[in-house]
Amino acid sequence: MALASVVLTFIECEAATQYVVGNGRGWTAPPNITAGFYDEWAASKFEGNDALVFEFNGTHSLAAVSKEEYDSCTKVFPIGDGTNGFSYGYQIPRKAGVYHFICTVDSHCEAGQKLAINVTSAGFATWSPPSPLTSGALSMVLYTFAFFLPGH
Repeated sequence: MALASVVLTFIECEAATQYVVGNGRGWTAPPNITAGFYDEWAASKFEGNDALVFEFNGTHSLAAVSKEEYDSCTKVFPIGDGTNGFSYGYQIPRKAGVYHFICTVDSHCEAGQKLAINVTSAGFATWSPPSPLTSGALSMVLYTFAFFLPGH
């Protein structure tokens, strides 16, 4: 009888991808990177629900900011900060759009330690309901199985 309460659905989804920001260089400032380094690194690779890992190789911070704060390197309260060996994970929201990050330490942002990512799709799992044939066949299998359970 407990088996009769089982509901089967078919869900197709793509697994979220995890990216280490800047690959082997991590989240750093010049002279370790050149101007535009993070722009090139971030070109066309993100979907909603992907994860970013910011690995700090020095004294840095991480702040999620608006476009205006990104453009002007406005110092805001960081969502993560630390020194060598520190990592901070950020789950990209399931919403297409541009997300901005900066380092708020000294003049790191002005020197190029900032990242804008373009999320190209929401990253939601797509759901396909079972066809009527599949639903009907499943109902018959469950009914037949329940009929032969002890106690009936």
